[in-house]
Amino acid sequence: MNPALNETIDTGYQPPRDPAEIWLARQWENVLGFPVGIRENFFGVGGNSLDAARVVDAVMVEFGVQLPLNVLTEHPTVERMATLLRGHAGPLSGPLVAIQDGDGTRPPLFLVHPDHGQVGPYCGLAHALGEEFAVFGIQAVGLYSDAEPRRTVPAMAAAYVDTVRAVRPAGPYVLGGCAVGAAIAYEMAARLDDVRLLAAIDAELLEPLDTGTEPWSQQPPRQADLPRILVSWQERDLVPRDVAPEFVARSLRVWRASQDAVRDWQPSLYTGPIDVFGRPPGIALPATVAQRTHECGADGQLADALRELLG
Repeated sequence: MNPALNETIDTGYQPPRDPAEIWLARQWENVLGFPVGIRENFFGVGGNSLDAARVVDAVMVEFGVQLPLNVLTEHPTVERMATLLRGHAGPLSGPLVAIQDGDGTRPPLFLVHPDHGQVGPYCGLAHALGEEFAVFGIQAVGLYSDAEPRRTVPAMAAAYVDTVRAVRPAGPYVLGGCAVGAAIAYEMAARLDDVRLLAAIDAELLEPLDTGTEPWSQQPPRQADLPRILVSWQERDLVPRDVAPEFVARSLRVWRASQDAVRDWQPSLYTGPIDVFGRPPGIALPATVAQRTHECGADGQLADALRELLG
């Protein structure tokens, strides 16, 4: 009997929280044929030894790390196996994070990070949209590396457009974001041809990730406060238990860069409409931009509204 099966299986979808979990959850979906939450048991949901070997092969290709073939016996959930990848997660520190592969029948949805720089909040939305939709998150530079964050909306938009074009050279393009992500997506739309949809999403419609809600603007934390903040995030299940301690300092640095960027932003000319889901995005859009509003509750209506527009 496989000893991994003796572990409790947490049924129900629980979304990934960081690039390592997002990448691994995607591999499991590719192997198993259906989405798996981060605490569901690989063997308990139908995986076998051949499937496990395919996951190990994918890790070798992506990270150059040879894990033992029985690794899923000791680490049978996405959450636990991701702990083995974070020390080798250089390939996951770039801006583009593939959240969901889709079936290729629709243009992919590119969602730009909010003020705290993370794309984890978009995982639940991708899951709710359905497996047929390809979804990419664009995370902030400097969140998972020592690179300096970009500090203007145009600089972020220009870099992210290059990232998007690298995987999709021509349109149609589907873009969106919440908070500063809405402003960046707007600037990206102004730089791209054939934008089918530009979405400004109310952050409260996404699964809660409170790293951006600390009262940093009123009283930025001292260096001595950072360990306490990390423990608080871990206790609220907002970040993995083994996340590096310097993650809080990087998060604060990215958050400050986002605040500076939005404060100084002067929107470029964009002639298309912007679809607003939930509350207005809180960014100063030009009066000439047509806004189409969609009232959405926090019970899946956002995914329904997006699915209807995307076709």
